[in-house]
Amino acid sequence: MKAKLARLIKTTEPTRQTKTPDEVEQAKWTALGGEILKFEKEWCVRLKAIYPLEAIYHDFTYAEARHAVRQATHPFFAVDVPIDRVLFMDTETTGLRGSGTSIFLIGFARIQEGHLEMVQYVLPHPAFETAFYYHFLNDIGDEVRFVTYNGKSFDWPQIKTRHTFVKSKVKGLPAVGHVDLLHASRRLLKPTLESVSLKAVEAHFGHERVDDLPGFLAPMHYFQYVKEREPDILRPVIEHHHADCLSLVSLYTRLTYLVEGDSLTFGEERAHWLSDLGNEEAALKTYAQLDNPSKQAKMRQALLLKRAGRMEEALPLFEQVDSIEALTELAKYAEHKQKDIDQAYAYTERALELLEARCTILKQTAFRAQRELQHRLARLERKRL
Repeated sequence: MKAKLARLIKTTEPTRQTKTPDEVEQAKWTALGGEILKFEKEWCVRLKAIYPLEAIYHDFTYAEARHAVRQATHPFFAVDVPIDRVLFMDTETTGLRGSGTSIFLIGFARIQEGHLEMVQYVLPHPAFETAFYYHFLNDIGDEVRFVTYNGKSFDWPQIKTRHTFVKSKVKGLPAVGHVDLLHASRRLLKPTLESVSLKAVEAHFGHERVDDLPGFLAPMHYFQYVKEREPDILRPVIEHHHADCLSLVSLYTRLTYLVEGDSLTFGEERAHWLSDLGNEEAALKTYAQLDNPSKQAKMRQALLLKRAGRMEEALPLFEQVDSIEALTELAKYAEHKQKDIDQAYAYTERALELLEARCTILKQTAFRAQRELQHRLARLERKRL
């Protein structure tokens, strides 16, 4: 009777199903606000955060960032896609280079019509890259413009490398363009900063990070997370990466205002940059606005004026620079345009004096320049006879 009763009780009890390790881990991610995205037998995690446009990050609202993206005309910062196709993107990897290096965290901030959206994708296991890239690439679309910090040289090439391993099942890569803020920071800040790392640039503008995970520790956290399958281990990495993406939004806004605004703080660098990009008219306009230009700025302005056929405006600038190159330009103009041989001789003699006084120049270069100037001097002397 007891045995029969035991069998009856046993059959009426609900069958307990043991959760798989994946399900246990997925539940932990869900508790942290993550979405579980599946593809075939693989999965990854997507984290999202929404910020109102009125929210401020590092001195600028996201509404100001939206305005900067829409109004940017400088060739470096201008984008040619709708604003929601502009992704402020960063990655975290297991190493620095090589085919064995994997991306385990990729994310971006993008400005939508009424808010800023922050999206991050987490690779829960190195073997789940197909799901990881399938959902990331599907979400970003077929054409985007990335705003990164060294992303053109590192992040995007890494994505392309890893994509080759999953391309049989994952859509092709989108058409992309790049606004790499590392190059902008080097251009504008290298003269005043020893380092132009993102953290150093943030600190320069008054936003030094506190209690932030050093980037070199991110791979260690990821490997420990994969071993223990505990999402909390990755929390400091996710927070660091989140801050990096939002910092790109702020830095893009700041650098755009510095380059395109009325401030002359970086006037010379702005003018040089425009000149290098071939926008000579804008460069000349910027040079003309400088209050106390350096000799380098005057020389570059003079050469642009010469190229534009405005040599009469360039002459006083060459005089002020008083360098070997400037004096050579003056000598050529005096000889060939003004037909003033005595003046050309005087300019060339002065250039030769400067060359002989220069102690740091390489001997070979000095000898070549000296020979050229002596040849010019001899020709001019013959013309004087």
